[in-house]
Amino acid sequence: MQVILSTESPDLPGHKCLMLGVFSDERPPRGICGFIDWRLNGFISREMKQGRINGDFSEKTVIPFPRRISTEMLLLFGLGKLSELNYERIYTAAYQGITAIDGMLLNKFAFDLPGENRSGLETAGIVEAMVRGFFDYLSSDIEKLTNMTSCIVTFPASVPDISTGIQRFKAASKDMGSVDAGTLEESFA
Repeated sequence: MQVILSTESPDLPGHKCLMLGVFSDERPPRGICGFIDWRLNGFISREMKQGRINGDFSEKTVIPFPRRISTEMLLLFGLGKLSELNYERIYTAAYQGITAIDGMLLNKFAFDLPGENRSGLETAGIVEAMVRGFFDYLSSDIEKLTNMTSCIVTFPASVPDISTGIQRFKAASKDMGSVDAGTLEESFA
């Protein structure tokens, strides 16, 4: 699995699928999901207000071809209450999210770091939990693991913490080089 990083405005890169975390008690959405909601003229907020998106844990909503952003589809993944967010929940969300990505027969996707800068969780821990969830699902099929490309969509200030999270994952797992963090690994010094 290749892990790349994008610090561009999240609405600009042409992702096949952008997976965003949605919290049940965060209305309107915040973080990168909030930015995408703003670019979509409040579409996500309206859907939440009308009860079509709740943000309950494990809820998945696919929005194909959203206008005004360069992504072909959005996958909104419910994370429950922000106050209940923990690393185990992030791991489970990542595992279930990559299961949905695989079920859509995709081998490229982008994702945000749910709760980043809004929860008591550190960014490095969020990254480690997400990459572990992706890896644990994909490692059962070496071809899927080899061909998957994931892109972390984040802010430039988060890059050192993201590098730390990738480094922690690699140190704790037996990925045998199957998770390629490319240029992120250069900052592991």
